[in-house]
Amino acid sequence: MSRYIPTAEYGLHNLSGLNFELIRKSLKKKSVTNDSYCKKFEKEVSKYTGSKYCLACNNGTSALLISILAIKSKNPVIIIPNINFISAANIIHLLGGKIILCDVNKKSGMIDEKTFEEIIRNCKIKKIKPDIFIPIHYAGNVLDLGKISKICKNEKIKIIEDGCHSFGSSNKKIKVGDSKLSEFTTFSFHPVKNITTIEGGAITTNSLKNYKKLVELKTFSLVKTDIHDPYQLKTPSLNFRMGEINAAIGLSQMNKINKFKSVRQNLVNYYIKKFKNFNEILSIENKKDTKIFWHLLFIHLNRKYIHLKKKLMIFLKSKKIGTQIHYKPISEHKILKNTIILTSKKNSMKFYKSQLTLPLHTGMKKKDIDYIYRNIKFFFKKYT
Repeated sequence: MSRYIPTAEYGLHNLSGLNFELIRKSLKKKSVTNDSYCKKFEKEVSKYTGSKYCLACNNGTSALLISILAIKSKNPVIIIPNINFISAANIIHLLGGKIILCDVNKKSGMIDEKTFEEIIRNCKIKKIKPDIFIPIHYAGNVLDLGKISKICKNEKIKIIEDGCHSFGSSNKKIKVGDSKLSEFTTFSFHPVKNITTIEGGAITTNSLKNYKKLVELKTFSLVKTDIHDPYQLKTPSLNFRMGEINAAIGLSQMNKINKFKSVRQNLVNYYIKKFKNFNEILSIENKKDTKIFWHLLFIHLNRKYIHLKKKLMIFLKSKKIGTQIHYKPISEHKILKNTIILTSKKNSMKFYKSQLTLPLHTGMKKKDIDYIYRNIKFFFKKYT
């Protein structure tokens, strides 16, 4: 076995080529938060996604929270995918709302038309009226919302797209963030995402009314009044502002976004080429779409080898190769059991058991993938 140690964290930020002059200026401004650089960054994101309006905020979780508050601030009933990070579920719980867990496609990890129609039927049987639906564009992929959005319109369900994995992704019909079929699309600019502002997030929308509501909610919902009576509280909210230094970093990242996308696509292509000999053991998803901005490279272990996943992860960790599972189904977080009022999880559990995320980031080289390939090959030769 080679002694080469790769750059093989599952995800890693890339802050190369930062405009340090812009960053220096951001620290010398009279206002170092929510000022002109934030406004410029919002315009860049809006232009890039094809949306009319954008609001920058301090992280992706805040983006989801503000969007939900803009629609229903108390006791919302919300449909979310069972394969999901805990952000949305935690928000719903803290708002005193209720969670409806929709099953996913066992290959893509996303809700599809069939699973959504099933959960709507079950809602009607149980006489549950959902307020909001939060679909995820998972791993960089793009969810086709066409028919689903028509169902939501008929059922008077508002859509908030979770685009945190898929900034820069598109298909023939939509670009993630254009918000043509939703009230809002939310993004995260966490260090491992497609671009980063260190910490940060954004929301896009095409509704001026929605945008004004977001602006109001972003800073405690305080409205200026008079010098002797400085502000009026319209509705309880929190501080979700982005710092000017974060926006300055984001502007530099936007200048490199096409390069980042190309590098990730080339790495994915090499993974596919290298891993074709593993067809009996595993499969790589999303491999035919060249327009998506790959955030995660995930595989499915074939049924025969699922029992080896934990052992494989431990082995790869010993070789300095980082892996992750995206995600544990929300239905399996027992602390949320009283918040969850409807669950569908058959496919979600299958996805969870077979899914494994391998390293993918712009700091990787082909030799890193060669190293990962050799170690996975060695593992399955030894244990099967």
